[in-house]
Amino acid sequence: MVLTMAIGIASCMTATTIFAALSGEPLPGISDHLYVVTMDSRTQGDANDAAYDTPQSLLNLRDAKALVDAHHADSQFAQAQSLAQVSTTDGKHSDRVIGLLGYGSLLSTLGVPFRYGRPWTEAEQTAHAPVVVIDATLAEKLFGTSDAVGRSVTMGTGTFRIIGVTAPWKPRMQFLGLTQNAGNLLGQDMQFYAPVGAALDHGVGPLNTGKCAKSAPVVNFQSTHVTHCRWIEVWVSLDAPARASAYRVFLTHYAQAQHQAGRFVQEPKPRLFGTQAWMDRLKAIPGDVGLNVVLAGGFLLLCMINVAGLLAARFLRRQGHVAIRRALGASRRHVFMQHLVEAGALGMAGGVLALPLTWLGLWVVRMQPVAYAAAAQFSPGVFAILALLSLLVGLAVGILPAWRVCRQPPALQIKLA
Repeated sequence: MVLTMAIGIASCMTATTIFAALSGEPLPGISDHLYVVTMDSRTQGDANDAAYDTPQSLLNLRDAKALVDAHHADSQFAQAQSLAQVSTTDGKHSDRVIGLLGYGSLLSTLGVPFRYGRPWTEAEQTAHAPVVVIDATLAEKLFGTSDAVGRSVTMGTGTFRIIGVTAPWKPRMQFLGLTQNAGNLLGQDMQFYAPVGAALDHGVGPLNTGKCAKSAPVVNFQSTHVTHCRWIEVWVSLDAPARASAYRVFLTHYAQAQHQAGRFVQEPKPRLFGTQAWMDRLKAIPGDVGLNVVLAGGFLLLCMINVAGLLAARFLRRQGHVAIRRALGASRRHVFMQHLVEAGALGMAGGVLALPLTWLGLWVVRMQPVAYAAAAQFSPGVFAILALLSLLVGLAVGILPAWRVCRQPPALQIKLA
């Protein structure tokens, strides 16, 4: 019985641990207010591209800047991932790291925590000032100290002045640039943040150049020649449903104006998606994760039914002993509680055995070639849930057998004995 319960509990805990790691908000307290802008912004140069079957979030930099500069949301920014070689000016230390190119209030809207310094200002952004914000891990690697404000690094073809140092930061789940990062399920550490204008001026381009017009120059990996490409996303923060409705009206007016002016050659179909709705739309969470939870829950239920039957047989074999106790004055409540405590203890024993089995299950998942393998981690929270689940399973399977044994008439059992 203990082994049966342990296997059922371990399978359920393995599946639910992965599901819990992949569900919920990517940025707790922040991402539930974030919305991504989508529209068909194809111009004459790429009018013959593939049909606009599903909403697309990639925009031309011109449109992204116009939406951000309109300031119709509580806060707004445009962003794209980049991969850059960041070096000290003397070239002695360098590292190739992932970061974000941004326009607008990128850092404050995402809640990136600062240790030193500040984000770039609107004036620096407009002037294409070569400034950059790096994270503390990169600062330690390059300069041996996390307080690197005021120092300079080389990126692309330019020298950037460090104006801020952040704590290590990444979202729990990938939600920025999902159309270009479909295989990256878990969030990545962002180690630098640069204003997009200065970055492009100095040869630091986006990681993915997106969808470029056929008339555009040939672009290579991380090219900065992206004037005729749709490659950057616009995200807005809206703290109330009424604000979201008002922004949808503004977005529709902007898109229709561009269509009527002849820039957008197709019907733009503008839409605004909340973070979770956008992740669901692009199936960011693999369907097999939820299916595994359902299957594991069904397997645990099957184990519970088997254990309940075994417990019933075990308890009913003691009916003569129970009848004598009842005849000597024991109440049904006392008999019921005794057997329920035994079932709960059995469940806890199953939980103890399920602990190493859960570790084994999570280790097996981490060995698999799946995008969410790194999410299979055991934590104190998982241990607490496992202990509670073990107790509840034990009590659940023991209720019916305990009730049956305490309902038997004691006189009949004594007579049979």
